[in-house]
Amino acid sequence: MPHKGCKHLDYEESKYPTCKLVTIEPQGWKYWERPLYYTGQRTKVQFCKLRGRINEVFACINPGEMSCFEPQDNPRVEKDG
Repeated sequence: MPHKGCKHLDYEESKYPTCKLVTIEPQGWKYWERPLYYTGQRTKVQFCKLRGRINEVFACINPGEMSCFEPQDNPRVEKDG
């Protein structure tokens, strides 16, 4: 199932080499796991092309949770004939 959420979420693995991209199945939601450097640090985060790191896993999954949320573009479906 394809991931749904804000189109500004960043899942380019080469940008975050110390983090691991995790997918929650069957929903297809994604988030990043960061290494723990100090006590109390958030290790499960999102990265946003507009805002940088977001210290919540689900903050950008549904409309209305963040003021900058924009839905992903719907994939174009090719039809025969």
